[in-house]
Amino acid sequence: MTVGLSFASVLARDFVGLAEFYSGLLNLDEVMELRSEHFRGLAVGDTVLGFSAHTAYDMLNLVAPQDGSSGVSSFLTFEMADDNEVDRVTAAAVAAGATCVKEPGRTYYGAWQSVLLDPEGNAFRLNHLELDSHP
Repeated sequence: MTVGLSFASVLARDFVGLAEFYSGLLNLDEVMELRSEHFRGLAVGDTVLGFSAHTAYDMLNLVAPQDGSSGVSSFLTFEMADDNEVDRVTAAAVAAGATCVKEPGRTYYGAWQSVLLDPEGNAFRLNHLELDSHP
């Protein structure tokens, strides 16, 4: 199995402003084909540094922080070789103690993806997405 870290994502109130901050600070190019009303992504080598709007909480079935309480504010995305690998590794993760909060399925931008919480409650995604301009 070949695995890459495809996305490191931050959920932000002002996801556009935060993406512009990091883009300007680190001279990072935006991955334009990922741009949406919910997301901005910056190329950092083979990884996309992602900035998601709070609408992502509902899309990913994750708990948003409320009044200082704990909740998800960032997550890693592991890129799988194909859709079947997403399904297989999702099942293996659950068998190893992870909680699946979103079963494998097609996202609005074409990825086959599942969303899980590791045994300590940290969110991560298993993903298969082919992009023309970014590995």
